[in-house]
Amino acid sequence: MYGLDEKRKELLDFVEEVSDQEASVKPEEDRWSILEVLEHLYLMEQLIVYQINQALKQGDTQQATEKPIHKTTNRDYKVEAPEAVRPKGEFKTLEEAKEGLKKTREATLFLIHNKEEETLQNRVFPHPSFGDMHLEQWVEFIGWHELRHLDQMKEVKAHIHS
Repeated sequence: MYGLDEKRKELLDFVEEVSDQEASVKPEEDRWSILEVLEHLYLMEQLIVYQINQALKQGDTQQATEKPIHKTTNRDYKVEAPEAVRPKGEFKTLEEAKEGLKKTREATLFLIHNKEEETLQNRVFPHPSFGDMHLEQWVEFIGWHELRHLDQMKEVKAHIHS
């Protein structure tokens, strides 16, 4: 659904090739380790689920134009992560990170299960870069966001091995 499974599989396939030791190394003082990137993805999906839930509860019907969310993977465009989704060291192992990601994905799927497509297309909340996005695009965005950070994790792994 929304390409989430395929994109998550790519992420988890990469993580399988990383040791806990590699995952905890920061490439530079001001850059995230692989574990921190995974925590950011966990926090981000958690926040999106919360926001979708709020938008569904408040029920204001609004339209938003389709945004080019596939461009999320373009790492030339840097975005400072909001405080709420910056890693705080919650995960100490890759197993903990994978468990966290599994829980947020279950929450996402539970939330959108049995929701009418029309409902998801007629509720919006703003994205810092794309502006107002409808809920269906927000769900799809989760996967594109994961691919963006998959590239980042690959860069981190290459950096610590160079």
